[in-house]
Amino acid sequence: MKVFLYVLVLFNPLMLWASEHGVFMVVKGSVKIQGPSSVSEAKVGSKIHEGETVVTGDDSRAKIVMTDRNIINISPNTQLKIEKYSNTSKDKNVRLNLIEGKVRNNVEQKYDNKNSKFEVRTATAVAGVRGTQFITSYNSSTRVTEVITLKGQVSFASLSSVQQGTAASGSGEVVVGRGEKSEVQDGGANVNPTPPAKVPVQEIRQIETDTNVRKDSVKNEVKVDTPAATVGATTPVTTAPLKDLTKESNQLIEGATNRKFDKSKIKIITQPEGN
Repeated sequence: MKVFLYVLVLFNPLMLWASEHGVFMVVKGSVKIQGPSSVSEAKVGSKIHEGETVVTGDDSRAKIVMTDRNIINISPNTQLKIEKYSNTSKDKNVRLNLIEGKVRNNVEQKYDNKNSKFEVRTATAVAGVRGTQFITSYNSSTRVTEVITLKGQVSFASLSSVQQGTAASGSGEVVVGRGEKSEVQDGGANVNPTPPAKVPVQEIRQIETDTNVRKDSVKNEVKVDTPAATVGATTPVTTAPLKDLTKESNQLIEGATNRKFDKSKIKIITQPEGN
């Protein structure tokens, strides 16, 4: 039985990850994980749990892959709390609290916004999706929340209308489509989101580039997406810079094509017939 269980875990590595809510796949700069009673530095392979907050510093970023394959890209100077993350047959609900900054969510799962929800909340607004890519930003000084949809649709409403139940009636909610943006300015009782407005294509492309956290900006270092079975590994894989062989290749080619044969040194050997 022990052998059978070992083999089962070996060939089903997701079992090792089932109790975790997400893993840091990319970490750049100063990224911290704040728990109820502790603070730790995030590294590639670090785990993130429900109830914990991710804090990024200046010029610092992180990419988190959740157990259900939803992806969270966290921009610099951001505080994001994983308030709730459940993906079971009985309870499929996600609630992220954006305290400050900007976050991009690539949502692979499907949510109906009734029995199952994926929400990003700020102090003034709520953004809910059904399976899409979108960016939420919140400025705590101005109390402005903005949503930009890159793919799919996002339902967007002021926090007060959601709490009062008026957003469901449609009076305090807008649907932000692909390539559109909307904002809530302070989330007061009578504040509704601005009508969705088109964002210029060039601006959308720049936003996509800025908010998609990649592994390729660290010189001569390659961080490999951590497989589920080795999710606890924290040491990045490094490679030496590739040698430029262009000049050497050209020299070899030129030497081969420019070399002349000395016919006096060529000996032809023939074999008599019949042998």
